[in-house]
Amino acid sequence: MIVSLTGRLVEVRDIAVVLDVQGVGYEVNVTSSVLEKLPAVGQELHLQTYLQVRDDAFVLYGFASSEERDLFHKVIGVAGIGPKLGIGILSNIRPLEFMEAVQRQDLTTLTKIPGIGKKTGERILLELKDSFKDMDWEESVEEQDLPIVSGSVFDDAVEALQALGFHGSEAERMVQMAKPHLKENYNLQELLKVALAQNRQQRSERTWRRNG
Repeated sequence: MIVSLTGRLVEVRDIAVVLDVQGVGYEVNVTSSVLEKLPAVGQELHLQTYLQVRDDAFVLYGFASSEERDLFHKVIGVAGIGPKLGIGILSNIRPLEFMEAVQRQDLTTLTKIPGIGKKTGERILLELKDSFKDMDWEESVEEQDLPIVSGSVFDDAVEALQALGFHGSEAERMVQMAKPHLKENYNLQELLKVALAQNRQQRSERTWRRNG
């Protein structure tokens, strides 16, 4: 099983990239999060991957992080959802938003995704309803998986949080709330860690107040 690839990016297609790995070209169908953060052609690219073995072909799918690939595994475990639809789902909704929709049993959000009708959406909600109860996407993100983009540290952090599934206004609020808790000369990684930690703490406090 091919679980990851690191190679030189040689071609970008509509929903796929071609990687040169030690002289062998691999076509990999990728999520929109990968396409949004691609390096320049000729530069190195690392992907987490899933290999589908069919009677007529071997098909590779690529992901921006191991967490995104793990979510893909859960999605294609739902009856009637294959890898092609699974990667389409992850290309049209952020992972955190998808997990929250399942936890809230929000059929409306799921049926807005191309290829997801009412029956398929209902199967997703039924079969995955217990899959994310103990998952915290923020806690599961390793530092090396955080997307790094150009610009000021503030803008970088907002874009990185949006890439993880937070809406624009929420990401900006998290960054602003983190600033008072940072030391001087902080970098992007430190800002993101504090922003995520503060957000977790606030969520825990709100849950405690509701249950208390």
